[in-house]
Amino acid sequence: MIFDPVFSWFGWGFVVLALLTVCIIPAIRGDGARWKWFARMGVVAVLAVALARPGIPIKSSTEEYEARADVYFVVDVTTSMAAEDFDGDEPRLEGVKEDMLELADAFPGTRLSIITFASTAATVMPLTTDHAAFASAVDVLDPESSLNSKGSSITEAGEELEKRMTSNDEDRPDNKNVVFYFGDGEQTVSETPDSWSSFASRIDSGAVFGYGTEEGGKMRDRQPFGYGSGVGDPGNAPGLGDPDDPSDDQAPDEYIQDRNGNPGVSKIDEGNLRRIASDLGVDYHHRDGDGAISSVYTAPKYDQALVKKDGRVTVDEYYWVPLILVFAWIAVELVFGVREYLRLKAITPKRPRRGGPPGPGGPVPYPPVPSRQGGPR
Repeated sequence: MIFDPVFSWFGWGFVVLALLTVCIIPAIRGDGARWKWFARMGVVAVLAVALARPGIPIKSSTEEYEARADVYFVVDVTTSMAAEDFDGDEPRLEGVKEDMLELADAFPGTRLSIITFASTAATVMPLTTDHAAFASAVDVLDPESSLNSKGSSITEAGEELEKRMTSNDEDRPDNKNVVFYFGDGEQTVSETPDSWSSFASRIDSGAVFGYGTEEGGKMRDRQPFGYGSGVGDPGNAPGLGDPDDPSDDQAPDEYIQDRNGNPGVSKIDEGNLRRIASDLGVDYHHRDGDGAISSVYTAPKYDQALVKKDGRVTVDEYYWVPLILVFAWIAVELVFGVREYLRLKAITPKRPRRGGPPGPGGPVPYPPVPSRQGGPR
């Protein structure tokens, strides 16, 4: 059982204490029958329970059909994915987003998950059959700002991916694992990329998709909100409220520069991407915006299964039970009040009325008022 008081617990305690005080003081002073005041204290205690709103949480469940597959999208969101060499001069990550949405449509009824990596890896979308939520998560993917970049490994997401697959295999042991990797293969730390062959046997299908060109592309750096607003401004970028700022809420995106002050260029490393594909036992495909992703990858079909899912938790409230007793006592108090009114009315003498003949049953005549000379008027 849980409680959710009408007021805060502080307000609840104040109201209960005030009502008890109103009952205790008359009981001590002996104002009226004491048993009534003790009964009223009991009613206050019952009212306190009602105001605390007792309830019992109930977890609902639903059933729906799912495909027996879990699809993981491992996405490179390092700064280099902002390089503008996809399908002409589009950022690489925009091409990734288009391919992710197309692949999701090829897996109806499956659970989808997104794992991103840059300096660190994180699951930004746990497994879900809500493909609309997946599309929303894809839409907000952005490359890491160079201000936050500390270098990255192309296999940074390996540990996170393996951990998620292990956890979800316990939940759906019969589901197949499908893994898609999206990146440019650019290793920006000195360490050698890790091998993913240790969990390749757990992957049923998937692919590695590469983005970028050998010539490379310039990277437009997305500045964090408030960049250039004054404190710690590394350059002359416009800040908040600057009339030269097109959006008037943050500094415009600028191209990343190398040590010589020239625009930095990021190039695809297909050798690294092919090694990842080899470790996972899947194919590698270079994506340049020429043709749909279905032209290079055909999604397998998976059986559907009826799965029971935990729904939302609701609370059945029972504050009305003690309120029945409270209202019953209010009815008793009304009876007491009516009886007391009738008793007082019976013992209160009637006031005489003016006029009417004197005599039995009639009003008593007023005595004569003496005049100033002492004689009758």
